Amino acid sequence: MLGTLDGEQIEQVLRTEIIGRIGCTTDGRVYVVPVTYAYDGECVYAHSAVGMKVKMMRANPAVCFEVDHTDNLANWRSVIAWGTFEELTGEDAKRGMATLMQRVMPLLTSETAQPSHGMPGAAPHPGAHAADVGHVSAVLFRIRLTERIGRFERRP
Repeated sequence: MLGTLDGEQIEQVLRTEIIGRIGCTTDGRVYVVPVTYAYDGECVYAHSAVGMKVKMMRANPAVCFEVDHTDNLANWRSVIAWGTFEELTGEDAKRGMATLMQRVMPLLTSETAQPSHGMPGAAPHPGAHAADVGHVSAVLFRIRLTERIGRFERRP
């Protein structure tokens, strides 16, 4: 049976998953990339090295976010949301990092499984929100979700 997720089911998928995909576009080019994220009921929080994804979102902050949960090919749930990229600084960045760390840290399984580009213990650049770990500049950002839809398939 195929169906549409209701609001509560959409929220559950967004809250329980940790890998999502950001779709962004600029200059006629579309880019879709996975990210580790945390969701607070309104926004998706993530971090990234400054690269194609961040440069594209800076140029065009209107993005799409997709996350799914798959039990098997006949039993899955998928959420697609649209929103606006916001690069975080100051207190917003501190709160965003706390939200992300609270979600990610319990899932780390070893000393070598540490988040990259500026997560734990990284010192920020003076006057900036980016962190520099091994010369990789990173940003913390959120996507303020404005629209959400969801679908599912369920078979016995």
